[in-house]
Amino acid sequence: VMVSWYGATAFCNYYGYRLPTEWEWQAVADYDGSYIYGCGTTIDSGKANYNYANPLGMVTFPYTSPVGYYPAYGYGMCDMAGNAWEWTSSYIGYRIRRGGGWGSDDGTLVSARLSGDSSHVSFDTGFRVCR
Repeated sequence: VMVSWYGATAFCNYYGYRLPTEWEWQAVADYDGSYIYGCGTTIDSGKANYNYANPLGMVTFPYTSPVGYYPAYGYGMCDMAGNAWEWTSSYIGYRIRRGGGWGSDDGTLVSARLSGDSSHVSFDTGFRVCR
């Protein structure tokens, strides 16, 4: 978290990765077309970090949880719902983030998209890489 689209892209370029497109991200989160959330057809605090749950009992923001704290779903991916909004490579006048963050309610965890300036940083925005 606390990384801009520029920072996420620089990381990817340095290590030979890339950010997924918005639709690649959505396809993985939706798995076989039956998923409502990135963790299956239902969601609760045992599957994802959302709705200010603070699963680790942290005393200050951000309330993010470590990767793998929750089980993997679908294609073996963790945290496709909640924890941190994730930058994508997609651009529609602004850069697109997907997935929802630890402060998101369950209605925004997969279906919603968030747009932002490429230099924006936030305590609930991070990134995921692909090849």
